[in-house]
Amino acid sequence: MNLDFNQTLAADYRSPSQIIRVLSESWVKDNGYCPNCNTKPLAEFANNQPVADFYCANCTE
Repeated sequence: MNLDFNQTLAADYRSPSQIIRVLSESWVKDNGYCPNCNTKPLAEFANNQPVADFYCANCTE
């Protein structure tokens, strides 16, 4: 598991909230796994979901 953010992804952003969103979503996409069934990688919800970004395609958590 890589514990570093790919900071080059944030080069075009100025807002701290946008920067952390871009960095954290990329990190979870590359390193996240389902805590329920251990499946990796997680699937992404469509953009602009109110609360969720990722889900497990295996167990739907």
